[in-house]
Amino acid sequence: MRSRVVACFGFFLIMTGASAAQVRSKGDIKRGEEVFKSLCWTCHGTYGRGDGPAGKYLAHPPPDLTDPRVFGKRTDVEIVSGLTETKGQTGASHRTMVIGDVLKKEALQDAVAYMRSLSLPGKHVSLSAGKDIYDTFCSACHGVKGNGRGPAAKNLTGAKPRDFTSKDFVIEGHEEQIKKTIFEGAAKTFHGSPYMPEWKTTLTEPQIADIVEYIKTLKKQ
Repeated sequence: MRSRVVACFGFFLIMTGASAAQVRSKGDIKRGEEVFKSLCWTCHGTYGRGDGPAGKYLAHPPPDLTDPRVFGKRTDVEIVSGLTETKGQTGASHRTMVIGDVLKKEALQDAVAYMRSLSLPGKHVSLSAGKDIYDTFCSACHGVKGNGRGPAAKNLTGAKPRDFTSKDFVIEGHEEQIKKTIFEGAAKTFHGSPYMPEWKTTLTEPQIADIVEYIKTLKKQ
């Protein structure tokens, strides 16, 4: 049942098309997160990229919700209606009435609100993934808050970890430079710290893009 529900939701999002502009949602994001993590992630994946464990068994792969074009200009009402109304729909594998039988409309609206939050306007990245990767690999030196005071920083000599919160650190407009530094290592790219290793054998380019976007949020704290 769970796979059928989310499969229908994913197919609906793919088939209805999307544009780059986004619409503000009226649902509750926090409640929507609970709905997503209890049901939708199975197919859509933890970060909404359509790579959930059940997704590979579906005839129609779930859409990547970190792509802002998936929702585009469609309103919550249009999306929820498409998931709960069956008029004019044919084919058992495409029935969206199943999700309407399982979830209340308010829960669907909240889930849509949360799913909208998984993407950024005009960018195909995931802040949630960026945070998790940063916390796993970067925070030891750069610190959880990005101030360069991670637990490992005090044991380093010479060049200290970059303080991402400093007014001297400029990231807007320098994204590609920072991605290259992470990808190839600071010493190889801009004669930076030898303690900053290359991550190209550990992280993918999309993952590095996620990290760079997350670092921007540290600048604003």
